[in-house]
Amino acid sequence: MDKKKNISPMKRPVPADIKKVSMNPPDQITDMSMKAEIEMQRQNLRPGQTPKPVPASAAPAVIKHIWTKEDTYADLAFKYYGSIKEPYWRLIYNHNKQIIGNHPNDIRVGLEIEIPPLPEELKKK
Repeated sequence: MDKKKNISPMKRPVPADIKKVSMNPPDQITDMSMKAEIEMQRQNLRPGQTPKPVPASAAPAVIKHIWTKEDTYADLAFKYYGSIKEPYWRLIYNHNKQIIGNHPNDIRVGLEIEIPPLPEELKKK
């Protein structure tokens, strides 16, 4: 009688022919060949076809951030804007108020928030 090993799906070996794919967003990938490959896949291109240039948008894109138990609005404001002052951390909260709730302390660990681009009026402060 053959006994098959009962291997949980989490512990099964990954076949060698499956490529490991980076889970980083394309703007955070530093390997240019990987960026090009991701862009080709996004545009449904075959090898040998040239991808269309990605237009530079006039407005900077938002940055996605997963809230951890160590995070504070002031820490994120300092990391992304260089200041812990209220207008900077309040910008992050107000941008995400619909998903956070009516009070900044209502935020939950694991919640994905967006860090908006810094408006011109705060760049001058």
